Amino acid sequence: MPTAISKKPIAFDNNHEAIAVFPPAGAKAEDIIAALDIRGYQAVLLIIGGADNVDEKLKSPLTQMFSRGVARAAAMMDAVIIDGGTEAGVMAMMGQGVAERGFKSPLIGVAPLSMVSYPGSEGKAETPLDPNHSHFVLVRGNAWGSETNVIFKLVRGLKSSKAPAVVLLVSGGAITKKEALQAVRQNLPLFIVEGSGGTADEIAAAWKAKPEHPDDPVMAEIIADGRIELHLLDNLVNSAERLLMRALAGDNVLLQSWAHFADYDLNANIQHKRFHRLQVAIISIGVLGTALALISQVYAEPKSPDGTVLLTPLADWWFYRPWNVNQIVDPRNFFRRPWVGWWLIHYLLLITPILLTMLITAANRFKQGKKWLLLRANAEAIKREIFRYRARAGDYKDVPTLPPAAPSSPVQPGQPAPPAAPGFPSPPTPDQVLAQRVEDVTRNLMRTEVNAAGLKPYDKDKGLPPDMDAAQGGDDGLSFLTPDRYVQVRLGDQLNYYRTKAVKLERQLKVIQWSIFIIGGLGSLLAAINHQVWIALTTALAAALTNYLSYQRTDETLTTYNQGATDLNNVKAWWTALPPEEQAKQDNVTTLVDHTEQVLQSELDGWVQRMTNALAKLRTGQQTAPATAPAPMGAEAAGDQIVGAGETAPDEYAGAGPAETASETAGDQVVSEGETDESSTDESSTDESTTDESSTDEEAATDEETTTDEDTTDEPKPGE
Repeated sequence: MPTAISKKPIAFDNNHEAIAVFPPAGAKAEDIIAALDIRGYQAVLLIIGGADNVDEKLKSPLTQMFSRGVARAAAMMDAVIIDGGTEAGVMAMMGQGVAERGFKSPLIGVAPLSMVSYPGSEGKAETPLDPNHSHFVLVRGNAWGSETNVIFKLVRGLKSSKAPAVVLLVSGGAITKKEALQAVRQNLPLFIVEGSGGTADEIAAAWKAKPEHPDDPVMAEIIADGRIELHLLDNLVNSAERLLMRALAGDNVLLQSWAHFADYDLNANIQHKRFHRLQVAIISIGVLGTALALISQVYAEPKSPDGTVLLTPLADWWFYRPWNVNQIVDPRNFFRRPWVGWWLIHYLLLITPILLTMLITAANRFKQGKKWLLLRANAEAIKREIFRYRARAGDYKDVPTLPPAAPSSPVQPGQPAPPAAPGFPSPPTPDQVLAQRVEDVTRNLMRTEVNAAGLKPYDKDKGLPPDMDAAQGGDDGLSFLTPDRYVQVRLGDQLNYYRTKAVKLERQLKVIQWSIFIIGGLGSLLAAINHQVWIALTTALAAALTNYLSYQRTDETLTTYNQGATDLNNVKAWWTALPPEEQAKQDNVTTLVDHTEQVLQSELDGWVQRMTNALAKLRTGQQTAPATAPAPMGAEAAGDQIVGAGETAPDEYAGAGPAETASETAGDQVVSEGETDESSTDESSTDESTTDESSTDEEAATDEETTTDEDTTDEPKPGE
């Protein structure tokens, strides 16, 4: 049951009224939010910082920043603001800024009830509440800092996939440092106003000194795990506004990368579903044509007494009657009557080759299979870069601060230090590296056949990043990954996927193989009882299932999934065996991430290579099938729809596969068509449950589905 929370209005002397709620100990965030009645917000902004230790010289620039920067950004982004609520320091500046903007943003102050005073209060506390706040949450507590847990409980409750949360830290003391640690542990972006003094400047200095960490364990954790961005107080106010607007809108490189992945993943699934349906239709119609031709041969069409085949005009087909309903049917002539079923078979035999030709032409024209491969390869390329970025491995290492140049003469006290040594351009930041890699992937993809397709946008109302399916525990897709967390949500997730999928593929392989054996045995039985004419149908069915297995490469996929699971397990074992001091070294962390991503990349390369060759052969076979198929039959056409494994692609596909797109961008994840295949795999059409590591939730439309993914390899393991 919801917790009963009392509330009452507070009327301040400035004619502004606020709502105060008094939650009991242990009250749930959703109950407090319901009592506050906060609605219609699009983001959450938490202000933490100094209440009484702000330098007088800094109050003027800070006041301008809060009014023209922070308050304006919050109003434009429909953000709800949370702070300490008292009429002191940064809280008073925030209240003044919101008031000057016409109280457009809800401003919630959270404070210990026994430590604050307000009009009508009964306590003897000397710290007044700020009169420009719209809401207050007054919690039980006898000391400053006792409200911290409730503050972050509210942030968690208000934050959602549609309402990102951001923390702004200005000045501050010991309590602010603890609040900054809570923000880091909740994976909240932390914006530090450098130059505002106190804790803010302490964090900024430690951040610039990376990779060295401070001795203070709290500060060391903030620097090691925090999503920190610095903003100089001396910068233009507009820059603070833009910085917060970008963060409150979820406008950052990582979310943009996830948006690209979600779009490509969704459309890869759609193209795969359309392609699979089309191929199954071609095979099924071919087998149906064989069955109809045999029925027409075994059960001869009705003829008149002079031997002429009786054909009913098409216009009269639906109303045709084989006898006069007013006559008594002679049982001896019952099966000699021209039944409607014969005309149905006749017209179906005429339609079958025409329909086959249409479907094959559509398959060759729209190239849904190739678009599927291109979209899948590039989606996985982006995902690999995202996980490298989140693990801060390789090119995504945090950029160290360059030391200043040695001065030619000693620096006098009070003088600024000289600028950094010239000739050393700043290396790109991790965000810049990720943006460039994703740009390369997307640009090259748009130079392929995908550019001629309309890509359905991912529904961002479902949240970004798309839902992830980690093997152990959820993954928000945004937080920086420690090595152990990377092993859990990336390596462990894929290892679990391979093992689970291998069991399903083995079951599918056995079912289809047993079906082929049974159909073959049925053909032998038909031959033994002198029904040889039906052997053609059993042969067509067995060939269709065999070709389906050949196209899906189920047996090869099973083998490579097992190999991929072994490779990933070896990487995990190598990492686990390292002593703790070795696991702490950045070089070993980079090795862990690089080998894991290489394993997944090589599996995808092999899968794309094999599928590209199969699609090329498939297209060649389908182009010749309509010309060789007899008019009344469809089995021969169906027999050529699917190619066997290991056949070489024709020249028209040389250099035209996914190798020209994703392989040029994010680590050559797609092999060229002339290279030797690596580990192969497949996206099993009959088990379209999930994309590889974590696919996006698909749209509810008929053209959407979730497919399996393609990640395995036989890359060298670390330490070999």
